[in-house]
Amino acid sequence: MRKLSHYIILLTAAVFGGCLEPFNPEIPDSQKEFLIVDGLITDLEGPYIVKIFRSSSFVNDNDSVSGVEVIIEAQDGLSETLTETSPGIYETQALTGVVGASYRLVMNYQGQQYQSTWETINASPDIDSIYFQYEIRGTTDRENDLEGLQFFVDNHGPENAPRYFRYEWIETWQFGVYWPSTEDYLGNDMSAPTTNPRYRCWKTRNSTGINIGTTEDLVENVLSAHPLLFAPGNEERFTERYSLLVKQYTLQEEEYGFWKKLKESNQELGSLFDKQPANVLGNITSVTNSENTVLGYFSASGSREQRIFLDRSDVPPSLGRRPPCIPLDSLMKEDFTEIPNGYENYLNRQLESGKFFYNFIYPEISLIPIGVMLSESICSDCTAKGGDLSKPEFWDE
Repeated sequence: MRKLSHYIILLTAAVFGGCLEPFNPEIPDSQKEFLIVDGLITDLEGPYIVKIFRSSSFVNDNDSVSGVEVIIEAQDGLSETLTETSPGIYETQALTGVVGASYRLVMNYQGQQYQSTWETINASPDIDSIYFQYEIRGTTDRENDLEGLQFFVDNHGPENAPRYFRYEWIETWQFGVYWPSTEDYLGNDMSAPTTNPRYRCWKTRNSTGINIGTTEDLVENVLSAHPLLFAPGNEERFTERYSLLVKQYTLQEEEYGFWKKLKESNQELGSLFDKQPANVLGNITSVTNSENTVLGYFSASGSREQRIFLDRSDVPPSLGRRPPCIPLDSLMKEDFTEIPNGYENYLNRQLESGKFFYNFIYPEISLIPIGVMLSESICSDCTAKGGDLSKPEFWDE
């Protein structure tokens, strides 16, 4: 494998999907609902977030839980009560995690108190490098194999440093349109630079699966070529510029076991808040009633982050190719000679209906337009493809 601007073609015959049999839920009949909690504090600057949902008999539609008193306590006596910023989402305002310090989560809800075990933040080694290789992955449709980039991460640390890790990531990519509309039509054969450009957008995609790694069985504490995400070449990911932010968290052995068991229990699992097996319990219990089941984990982790950018020139040409779009429509004045103001009226109706002005059509020997070229919105408006016009603050040109 070569780093960043180089790639290797790797053909795989793997078919997406899994068929591992999930654990059989074993929740008492008296408890039809239970809480799912996902909380994290690190040594990086906050805010830190605790998510709380209610699940009924493992159906996938979890409900957010509001009105919970959520507290993160430090073993040295400091604590902070979190603020509910949206239903089921609780955030810190001032707390900062410290390497070597221990923390626990406390929740008070409907007369019940829940606590996690004390968890200690261990320093994380730096991320050495993030790199990729080009892959073509087989699908159930052999005529439509999926090409993309498989990303990897390396790190290393002293022998006594943490050996268990969990990874999350955020993809962001810039993309454009096939027929960029850079001018607004003003009428009477006049145009001006557009005041509302819609030919450049960004998309963001957060990781959803469980990705863990360990060096426990290795002589050296070196994590090498640990696979992260496979980023397919669809959705125009690599046609202009692509960013990947990788987040690395250190884990205690017990927490690593929790995530491993949760992942192995159901290969279709997307995240902690998807369908879960009841016997994968975490470190949170009810102080008031030991029979009240709580799923999830409160983590205290050392963390490191690293972002990489890929330009179109860094990836194979097939991944950087923008897909074709609907051909331009031509609207000619000569087709409306018998209708007073027919050309202008029809042109304005087309623009009001969502089409975009692309350019004027000129004869060979005159500067007076004889018509216009119009494009469909999907070809000139990147928001029609799910993009966001707001440029991210971190974006590096």
